[in-house]
Amino acid sequence: FAKKTTMWTGVPGWVSVIILFALMGFVGITEGMQIAFFAVLNMPEEELAKHPVAYANADLTFRGQNLQAFLIGRQMVSASGMFVVARIMTLNYGEGDTVFGFSEGFQTLLNTGLLNAVVTTIVASLMWRIVASSFPVAFLSNPIINGIIRLCFLLDSLGVCSAAWVFARWIKVLVGYQPDEVHLEGAERHTSDPVTRRDKDVDRAITIIKYIASMTLLAFS
Repeated sequence: FAKKTTMWTGVPGWVSVIILFALMGFVGITEGMQIAFFAVLNMPEEELAKHPVAYANADLTFRGQNLQAFLIGRQMVSASGMFVVARIMTLNYGEGDTVFGFSEGFQTLLNTGLLNAVVTTIVASLMWRIVASSFPVAFLSNPIINGIIRLCFLLDSLGVCSAAWVFARWIKVLVGYQPDEVHLEGAERHTSDPVTRRDKDVDRAITIIKYIASMTLLAFS
């Protein structure tokens, strides 16, 4: 309320407090969702089906390549939320001015954002992860989970972080990753040819970029 943080000027203190708690709760839920989904992955399907909301959320997330899209969108939500939280919580005391009468040296340390990092790690991440890992079905039965999943899909579809799909495609080829059934069930090994729709899209986009670059060089040569 003293407006001695790095929050943007013009935002009232009480609004900053509301945004802070709302974002930490929202980001915390997205953190817990990731843990809860993998916790229910090994549950018997008939057991999970007894909880319709949790079952529907898990089915939506693990359908096709939705999981990868969810992870990208979830990370965008988490990074964006943490950025704003950092602006609100990072102290910005000037020289000779300290909080609670601390020494100037300690105040300089607090001004680096250390306090924000510790608090947000506990309150907006670890706490929710522990709850989600302990009660994954109850966590996924929250009605707002479905909306958050679809929000993550929407953010992924914007293409802001689509480079992740390109790098993942290259890593699979360079390292030679194989699906689990190849190692566990002796299935036929995959070649470097694209398998999933995303892989095909990446290869197609790279090919188009190559042709455009070649035609551009030819036109200006």
